[in-house]
Amino acid sequence: MIKVTIKVGDFVMQVLELINQQLNTKEDRIAMYIDETHITYNDLMIESEKIATALIQYPKNIMIGITMKNPIQFIKWYIAALKCELIPCILDPYISEEKTNELLTLYHIPLLVDDSSKVTYRKIENNTSLPRDILHIGFTSGTTGIPKAYMRNHQSWIQSFKYNEDLLKGYTNIIIAPGPYAHSLTLYAMIYTLCTGRTFIGQKKFNTQILNKLINKFSENQTMFIVPTMLYSLLNHNVHLMNVTSIFSSGAKLSTQIFEKFKHKYPYIDLIEFFGSSEASFISYNINGQADSESVGKLFPSVQVQIKDKDENNIGRLYVKSDMTFSGYLNEDVSDEWIKIGDWATISKDQELRLFGRESDRLIIGGKNVYPEIIEQKLLNLDIVDEAIIISKQHNKFGEIAILLYKGKDDLEYLNMKEYLLACGLSRYEIPSQMIRVKKMKYTASGKIARYKMKSIYELGGKAWNQLL
Repeated sequence: MIKVTIKVGDFVMQVLELINQQLNTKEDRIAMYIDETHITYNDLMIESEKIATALIQYPKNIMIGITMKNPIQFIKWYIAALKCELIPCILDPYISEEKTNELLTLYHIPLLVDDSSKVTYRKIENNTSLPRDILHIGFTSGTTGIPKAYMRNHQSWIQSFKYNEDLLKGYTNIIIAPGPYAHSLTLYAMIYTLCTGRTFIGQKKFNTQILNKLINKFSENQTMFIVPTMLYSLLNHNVHLMNVTSIFSSGAKLSTQIFEKFKHKYPYIDLIEFFGSSEASFISYNINGQADSESVGKLFPSVQVQIKDKDENNIGRLYVKSDMTFSGYLNEDVSDEWIKIGDWATISKDQELRLFGRESDRLIIGGKNVYPEIIEQKLLNLDIVDEAIIISKQHNKFGEIAILLYKGKDDLEYLNMKEYLLACGLSRYEIPSQMIRVKKMKYTASGKIARYKMKSIYELGGKAWNQLL
């Protein structure tokens, strides 16, 4: 098992030093394999140092935006930026040029490098004082507005690496994360891999068949970091996972049906569901369904939670404090160690966390709180339902009502759906008033169903809506 050093005496280890250790000792080992392209640790060291000679001319401790479609090119520039004491800002390479420029201006980012490898430098008046231990700056998904820039510090991720090693138990040589690197899950897996001297396997765009061929080129033990939609795809395409020893699934809770189906097909794989966020890193984990099936598992050892503004069912807003949390949002003062996660939640006496969805997703139907995610999880346990999302519709009498949009091979009968949900313990006001079977869903860059996009298309109607039916 690889050990991650957190401290040596009073000296605090930084991510760049962990990566440099591997660059200097692993040399001929493949560091990254993206689709059909790969790079060794030795070549990664040489090429990142070459880039660093071009970046050394710029002032230290300023931000550099990196927007590149090729993850290998991205990581060269990321490492080079750290070598030159610059702060990498991880921009989504698939957003528009207009949106990129908006972020550069809003957050006073003076340097930018794109796919052309050409560096653009703009002198910007910036009075923002950044903490000294910033590793990089990431951006939230921005599903309801402008993405927020958050500051990730070295020690928070190094501490996360330590917990990761504890969960892996056995030795793993290869880490697979086929999602977009601008998403915190894949970025974390990539940096974790390089800090521990393993091989990272990723993709420019998730493709199950290509991934199947790629991972089976290697006979070494493998660990995957994926979101549930990717796990569904692995199941549906009968992917050969004979060398995979563990899978970390994050982003949404797996339905009981999918969990059981996966464990039946791949009983030798440790399926570890974990809940976390870009801001908080790891919060809770559930290994092989050992925690309550309706929870997102037990809290990581250093994690403390508070549930505020509770309703009559003790469901409230989730706040978290731990040694894995971020350093705050750029341009915002950090006034509290407790981070507001943005989810409704409860915590049991056994320290098991249960989520009830995002704060912004909650519906109020006839004065009653309705949590869409709970209804969706129940429906996903039906064989007839492959994917489900609950959206709201304005209503004169009740304020709003719930609409079920679902994908499945056959039509779901409304009466059957109603009786099933009531049998699951849901109240009558939680039963969707309407249901529509769709052939397609819209997804976020990280692979989750895009709730707000689906809602806006439904409300817009017309051609855009008809394309989903």
